Amino acid sequence: MNISFTSLTFKTLGLLFVSSSVFILFILFIAKDSFSEGYIYLVKEEVASIERKLHDEISTNLQNRSFDKLEVIVKPYLKHKKILLIKIDSTLIDKPILVYKKEKSIQKLQDDTHFASTKDIYKQGTLNKLATVTLIYSNDSYQIYMQNFYRYFIGGVFVFGLASVFLGFLLYNSLKKLRLLASSLEKFNPYDADANIVSIDTNDEIGTISKSAGIMVKKLKSYIQSTKELNETIKQKEAHLKEAQRIAKVGSWEYNVVEKELTLSDEVYRILGVKFGTVITWDSFLAYISKKDSKRILDILEEAIKNGSKFNIRYALTLQNQNEIFVQTKGKVRKKQGGHIRITAVTMDITNDIKNKQTIERLAYYDSLTGLANRTLLQDRMQKALQFAKRQKTSLAIMFLDLDHFKLINDTLGHSVGDELLIHIAKILQIHLRESDTLSRLGGDEFIILLPSVNSHEDARIIAQKVQNTLQGKHDIGKHQLYITSSIGMALYPQHGMSADELIRNADTAMYEAKNSGRNSYSIYSKTMGNFVDKQLNLEQDLTQAVKNKEQIEVYYQVKVNAKDEFISGAEALARWIHPTKGVIMPDDFIHIAESTGLMVELGNIVIEKSISKLQELNILGLSGLKIAINLSARQFQDPSLISFVATMIERYEVDPAQVEFEITETLSMVNINNTLRILNELKQTGVSIAIDDFGTGHSSLSYLKKFPINSLKIDRTFVFDIIDDADDKAIVHAIISMAHSLGFTTVAEGVETKEHVDLLKEMGCDELQGYYFSKPIAEKELISFMQNFAPTK
Repeated sequence: MNISFTSLTFKTLGLLFVSSSVFILFILFIAKDSFSEGYIYLVKEEVASIERKLHDEISTNLQNRSFDKLEVIVKPYLKHKKILLIKIDSTLIDKPILVYKKEKSIQKLQDDTHFASTKDIYKQGTLNKLATVTLIYSNDSYQIYMQNFYRYFIGGVFVFGLASVFLGFLLYNSLKKLRLLASSLEKFNPYDADANIVSIDTNDEIGTISKSAGIMVKKLKSYIQSTKELNETIKQKEAHLKEAQRIAKVGSWEYNVVEKELTLSDEVYRILGVKFGTVITWDSFLAYISKKDSKRILDILEEAIKNGSKFNIRYALTLQNQNEIFVQTKGKVRKKQGGHIRITAVTMDITNDIKNKQTIERLAYYDSLTGLANRTLLQDRMQKALQFAKRQKTSLAIMFLDLDHFKLINDTLGHSVGDELLIHIAKILQIHLRESDTLSRLGGDEFIILLPSVNSHEDARIIAQKVQNTLQGKHDIGKHQLYITSSIGMALYPQHGMSADELIRNADTAMYEAKNSGRNSYSIYSKTMGNFVDKQLNLEQDLTQAVKNKEQIEVYYQVKVNAKDEFISGAEALARWIHPTKGVIMPDDFIHIAESTGLMVELGNIVIEKSISKLQELNILGLSGLKIAINLSARQFQDPSLISFVATMIERYEVDPAQVEFEITETLSMVNINNTLRILNELKQTGVSIAIDDFGTGHSSLSYLKKFPINSLKIDRTFVFDIIDDADDKAIVHAIISMAHSLGFTTVAEGVETKEHVDLLKEMGCDELQGYYFSKPIAEKELISFMQNFAPTK
């Protein structure tokens, strides 16, 4: 066996030799010195003990002048077998005292390596030197000690060397076997069926490794054989796959008609949802075809086998889990001499394509949000219902339903909440309608209900009332509690129209009539409503133009009076539309148009700018200290540029921000508390004041109200109007004023129309009064004159 410098054998033996050498050197030098120093230390300790006793006796006799006793004292110490000499030198005695065992000089004894110790003795408590004492201590025992050490050391090294040689021999033999095993493994050829490795038949670890290597080799041979067989299968399947790829790059299969052998690609197994390798016969393969398609497909395959032709078929498969999928199979029949017939085909899973087609068809006829019928499907069903009604000479009704204030929900809570509400409403309506009725969503919050069997107006009214009662009330949408009402318009066939479009248009007109009647109501179409929609469209176009040029939008002002001293403290800005032909149009008639057409933000900004501009004019004329209150709609409140626009207007017209006050309704403030608080704080940072309008008509929570950065509460006119005669209203107003003052808010009473109102509100401590008693809303050009001529009493 060759041993190289890099072999494990050389490294192991070399490491054993080096470690042994290091250990011996360590014992020889470091351990020897440690033992020697330890022995010397013990000798010194013994000498020091003798010296302490001897010095005490010498010092005592010298101080007592007992010089003749010194030699007597010292001689007994020579009895100690290791003390060789003691010498005392002192100025108090004539000559040194010297006692010894061997007649040798101190220098001679030191040269013989005996231990020598010379120390001075001082008078106790002083630095006066009494004598110098020299003591020679024998080193014979040290020499004997070290001789014994070397004897034991040599013996230990010899035994250690023998053990190392024996251990090296054992390692060499073991590593030699490993080397033989390694050489055998290097020469082993796994593809040679007769090849084996050297077998080392021992009971030690080397033998175990050898046996494990033999087992590994057997498994390796078995694995290689299995791999060969698997490669053959893979080659066969690759041939099938290549043929399928040339056709359609999908799952392929081949059927030997004569031998009835069916071969499937992996993709076909996946399509069928069957584990790869499962035995599938031709009959079981055909059994997957759904019953509705089975006969048609079998006929096509039989015809193809008979004529040796191609085929291209679409059909459904029913899988083992009862799921249905759709596939398309293209193939051809090959006939060869000798009667060999093979069907080679590819099968493609087209389930997604079919479902996508169904989805497209559904999108074409159903609303994507609610799943209700859309306009297209509604038109189709209306046409069929109208044809049936004409034949049977019966009636039908169209119900046009619109949710009240739905835009406010979208603007304040977001479109996601609005969408959830629409889905919720759709489910409620579906539950309460008949199976023969059709519920459709046209878009937004507009729903149409087709009632194919309605005998009279009274039947339509009953159904409309039922629908409204169903929707009216509280609805839990996520974490929000929403109160919903609806406006419904109805049109009946044949009284109100002969076609679907005409009936829908007239029902829409009736719905607008219901909204104009105060919402949360229903209305049946009449011819007097015929021009309403056209009028609304014209009004929308006119308002768009009015907002664009700003000239037709004017601001009227209704003054506020300080209750205590009855002087004008400010005014509320109220928008008016001065139409070129219709004259003054009040907000109730055009604000909803502005909201529905997206003009509300522009309209609101016009009012804000004109109001702040008016403040500048009043300040210049000396009417300073007045505060103008401006109403904010829900849409304005959600406008991200509101804060910057207000700040820009205040800076442009150089007015004190404290003179500007913004009013938001109590209902708006409570719709989304966190968002309201954020916007109010940002608005407050510009320096303006904040007021809650129509207080008492909403559902305020005092725990939230006290967090709002507001300055005042405006008591709604509905409480003030009957305050004189209605004890409940009086108590409510008094409670609002007391609560507001306790929270640090000022109060403004709206709807003050009589002297009795003024006196009672003063008595309650209300801060400001607003109403017809003092002034109706005044045009901008008349405001200054009114203020200059205002008289506090009438």
